[in-house]
Amino acid sequence: MSQAAERATMPKGTNSVLDRRTVFSGNRNLVGVVRPGDALLDVGCGSGSMTFGMAELTGPSGTVTGIDASEHLIEIARKNFSDHDNVHFEVADINSYVPVKLFDVVSAARVLQWLANPHEVLGKMVSLVKPGGLLTILDYNHTKIHWEPEVPESMRMFYDAFLKWRQDAGMNNGVADKLQEMFEALGLTDITVTDFSEVSDKDSLDFAGDISIWKKVAETRGKQLVADGYVTEEQRLAAIADYDHWIKSSARSMKMYLLAVTGRRP
Repeated sequence: MSQAAERATMPKGTNSVLDRRTVFSGNRNLVGVVRPGDALLDVGCGSGSMTFGMAELTGPSGTVTGIDASEHLIEIARKNFSDHDNVHFEVADINSYVPVKLFDVVSAARVLQWLANPHEVLGKMVSLVKPGGLLTILDYNHTKIHWEPEVPESMRMFYDAFLKWRQDAGMNNGVADKLQEMFEALGLTDITVTDFSEVSDKDSLDFAGDISIWKKVAETRGKQLVADGYVTEEQRLAAIADYDHWIKSSARSMKMYLLAVTGRRP
């Protein structure tokens, strides 16, 4: 297993972040892309909360297949959504995945950020799309995050260490801004780029839940950073405590830069 794949492996409990997302809150770009009757592949489906919602877009005449390399996440997805006939989950690595037939739409949300070979994986995804079908990718540029006011120094230090930990494993922290270029290099046409940045502010319905994502990252993946020597346990705990206090006392907004890029296979 590569260092990137090892670091991308989701610790148990991290699915609490995934489970809060639906296709309408977490990948609403698909609302304008998926049509009734489509066969759709969701790459890196996690625990299935968004995948299940995709079935509402394809309708009963369509099918949705979710794949993820994590056995425990697929187990959760099957447990929660196995009673829906047009949704199917598989434990699979996209690099070696061989479907029975090609798909009308292949989608991946927040997946390429965890890969050291995003261009290669995009090429694999393109090969799974029917001629005339669509590839649609949603991902971050983590270097463009913005908090108002600035987070405590302990969390900023943790966040910078998190980005360094990712970068050292070959992951591209700014992959969102590279997607259009990669789509063009792969020969896709009709490429569209849409800003779906996640903005949470005091008036948001679940402001505390949204902005707490970095507390959860420190609580879960933070343990990996400690094990790999990027932060100490004391620094991790300080980041959690100080960020929690910031949320409750002075936090006003957070913007996570997120782009959706869609292209057609000729």
